[in-house]
Amino acid sequence: MENENTIIEATPFQPAQDDQRDRFFRIRPLQTILVIVFLVLTTATIFTLTARAVRVAINPAPDTFRFTSGFSYQIGERYLMLPGQYSFTAGKEGYYLLSDSVVVNDDPDQEFEFILKKLPGILRLETQPEVSAEILLDQKQVGVSPLILDQIEPGLHDISVRSARYLNYDTEISIDGMRQTQTLSIPLSPAWANITISSQPSDAQILIDGVVTSTTPDSIEALQGERSIQIRKKGYKTWQTELPVRADIDQTLDTVILEKSDGKVSVASTPAGANVNINGRYKGQTPIRLTLAPSLAYEIRLSKAGYRPVTRNITVDPDKDLSLSNKLSPVLGVVQLMVEPAGAELFVDDMSYGDATQRLSLTVKQHEIKIMKEGYSDYITIISPQPDSSQQLLIRLQTEDEARIAAIATTITNAVNQTLKLIIPDQFEMGAGRREPGRRSNEIQKRVTLTRAFYLSTTEVTNEQFKRFDSTHDSGMLGRALLSDADRPVVNLSWRRAVEFCNWLSDLDGLPAAYEQLESRWKPVTPMNTGYRLPTEAEWVRAARYANGPEPTRFPWGENMPPVKVLANYADESAANMVPYYLSGYDDSFRGPAPAGNYPANELGIHDLAGNVAEWIHDYYSVETPKETLIDPTGPELGDYHVIRGSSYQHGRFSELRWTYRDYGDDSRPDVGFRVARFLE
Repeated sequence: MENENTIIEATPFQPAQDDQRDRFFRIRPLQTILVIVFLVLTTATIFTLTARAVRVAINPAPDTFRFTSGFSYQIGERYLMLPGQYSFTAGKEGYYLLSDSVVVNDDPDQEFEFILKKLPGILRLETQPEVSAEILLDQKQVGVSPLILDQIEPGLHDISVRSARYLNYDTEISIDGMRQTQTLSIPLSPAWANITISSQPSDAQILIDGVVTSTTPDSIEALQGERSIQIRKKGYKTWQTELPVRADIDQTLDTVILEKSDGKVSVASTPAGANVNINGRYKGQTPIRLTLAPSLAYEIRLSKAGYRPVTRNITVDPDKDLSLSNKLSPVLGVVQLMVEPAGAELFVDDMSYGDATQRLSLTVKQHEIKIMKEGYSDYITIISPQPDSSQQLLIRLQTEDEARIAAIATTITNAVNQTLKLIIPDQFEMGAGRREPGRRSNEIQKRVTLTRAFYLSTTEVTNEQFKRFDSTHDSGMLGRALLSDADRPVVNLSWRRAVEFCNWLSDLDGLPAAYEQLESRWKPVTPMNTGYRLPTEAEWVRAARYANGPEPTRFPWGENMPPVKVLANYADESAANMVPYYLSGYDDSFRGPAPAGNYPANELGIHDLAGNVAEWIHDYYSVETPKETLIDPTGPELGDYHVIRGSSYQHGRFSELRWTYRDYGDDSRPDVGFRVARFLE
């Protein structure tokens, strides 16, 4: 029987179902390994099936290589890599570290090539002999020898060496790089030669290119090239020569014989400006400093107009200065001036002498006499008083207007041999009264004042003269009338061609162009200058209708039709079959245009303002009624046409033959030419 005191402890209750769950989830090592192997094989299979073969070729072959991003598997020289971007590094001693990337695509087999770049090389430069020389690397200065360059990129480089006393040295060197040190020893050749120089007397300074280097006799170094050699010694003339020196070729010069220096003579006079002659040869005017050979006798003669001459005899010593000063005695003559009007001021050689009417004692030479008075033109003349005699001058001063008119050239000639006459400005009336027979609506009466004198060509421009500007121009024919003869007025040209001729002529005579082209238009330069141009309408009227004075006639020949004698080239009986209207009983013997200047000139010397050919005018065409007097009119600023004035060989009607007849156009016509004008100033 067991002991009643034995204590039996109860076992903790554990449900049966919990024990079963624990056994289900208990880890078993073999199963785990199998799962891992399965997963690895599966992953490897998938990677193998999807990866691409990639080869990375690097030249030269690196010491180290690794991909720094992504997954890759190396098989021999290739890597299995999934598509994508991969970074890598490659390194090799002596080369820059290569850091780059590749992008793998879907191609099954891919290859990438890279090149390693060499590190810079080190170059040690030295010269033989060891001198300080300028070093140029690839034409750029890098220092002075001896020199170490530690950052030179591999490859070919130009090396230049420059030293003042040595020949230039140029070479080419191949730099290996990779931090390797290369040494270049540069042999320099002397750029000088020894020049042996002696002189008589000796102990003279030797100068090369102006720099004192030694004394004679001596052998000196001279750089190659054209050298200036001087031998200089006090009391002697400097000897000089240009000597070509070649490197390393020595020379010995012949002994230099030095000549004694010249002496110096300073010559002055009172008054100054005297002529100086030495031994009969003119040397200049006082004050003057002369150089003369030493130890010789010289005769110095001073002379000045109006003064008695002075003679001195001298000798000079080497390197010595001699000063001569002489007072000249004047020779006088008497001039009596009588000047009208009174009250004028006298200037003699630009010095004021007071009242112009007086008796003068002047030196016997030419003197400038100037007499001035307000409101009068200056009077200037040259007088030459005679020794010990008297002369008298009677002088009448001109007013400024009198002098200005007297000085103006009334006739000039241009570059094409045209004669131009001066036309004095005036006041007059243009146009015709409303009741005048034959008047046209464009002949508006207006008062005009011209203030500027002008030149007007005496004849119209001929074919010969125009062909100097345009050799291709042909005035042509009209029926049986030849228009292109050399001496006939040029026709069949537009207004534009006429002003282009004017600009061309201005250029020949050195005058400013009177017209300028603005876009498609030719316009006068403003303000109007002195270049050649067409006459304004007012200028044409002044020269044509008012040539005989302030009372103009209706027709060039008078007041009534028909003309009583042949004075101009109009539409006559010979042109009856060419024109609708002609002058019956009038025969000027020309069917077409007559030679320029064939008929008599008017009172101003101008030909053919009536008849022959009509003429292009400077002004744009307009019909205006001005309310006041027009001052120097030039027509409107713009317009479609230009004025044409004067009758022609095609005109025979009453209205066309009047002075006031006006026409217009811009295009060429067989009966329209032109003449030139220009302002006086």
